[in-house]
Formats: sequence, C-alpha cells, structure tokens
Amino acid sequence: MHRKTRDTPRSANPCGRIEIQPSCRVAAAWSAWLILLSGALLFATAMPLLVRIAICVACATGILTGLWELILLRGPRAIRALTWSEAGEFTAYVGSDRRATPATLAVGSCRLGLSVLLLWFRTPTGAAAVLIDGAVQDCASFRRLCGRLAAHSRGGSGLSSASTDTIGPKV
Repeated sequence: MHRKTRDTPRSANPCGRIEIQPSCRVAAAWSAWLILLSGALLFATAMPLLVRIAICVACATGILTGLWELILLRGPRAIRALTWSEAGEFTAYVGSDRRATPATLAVGSCRLGLSVLLLWFRTPTGAAAVLIDGAVQDCASFRRLCGRLAAHSRGGSGLSSASTDTIGPKV
C-alpha cells in the first residue's frame, strides 16, 4: 500500500479560520418560506384584511433582516469571518470593515442537517449570529470548525482520555 501524500504541510498555527461565504440556496429557501407564510396569512385565515397585511409586514421585516445579516452577510453586524483557538476562544470579524471582536459561543447554536450551522455569539457589542452553509464554504475550514464545535460541546479540548472512553461495571 502507498502512503497518502499531503498536498499542504501541517500548519504550526494552532488556530483555525473560516472566511464565511453568503449562501444563495439558503437565501432562496428562506425567501420561499416567507412567500408561503405570507400566502397562508393572506389567503387562509379568517381575519380582517388590514390585520393580515399588518402581520405579513411585521413577519417580513424580521425575516428579511435575518436574511440580510445572517445569510447574505450584509450590514454592520454581519459576521464575515471566524477564527478560533484550541483553547476554545473565538474571534468574529464583523461588518464590511471586518472589525476583530472577541466572541463567546452562546446557547442556541446548532447544526441544521449535515451542512448548515447556525451559530450564536456573545460579543462586547451584544449578541451576533451567523448561518454557515457548508456547501459553499472551503471544505477543510468547515470541517475544522465542525470539529472545534464538537470539542466545545463535549466541554473539552477535543482530545479523549482513556478514563472517559470506558465504562466500568457497577460494583
């Protein structure tokens, strides 16, 4: 058997980085959901027309704001890139000028399916969120981020120890 040859040498840098790309497919799904919601509110409810329109406008405002910042990465609060260290410290690069902001992974972060991450961060300026579509990201960076998040959810550095891997009999 032949040994695998690495295309790139291993990095001595213990941190990871991902440049987040906007996702047109998630934006299209988000927009389709908004159209379906608006259609259901307008045509399938027994409320006065002005109330239905007001509810549609209120929903659309929140949904389009989320679409703009979370998925299309536009606006001053949009997270454009992330770096992380083995110690679990995150830095978010926010806005078009990519200001470096220390960030802490917050409750509510989750994985949606196989290739979509919804991450919430606490920053000095408040809460920030980003939706990362793995299908449009750099594959290696996305895998490293998923590995870091899995290690973070286990509460460790990602390294397993023999004492936690085995279950002894109850005596």
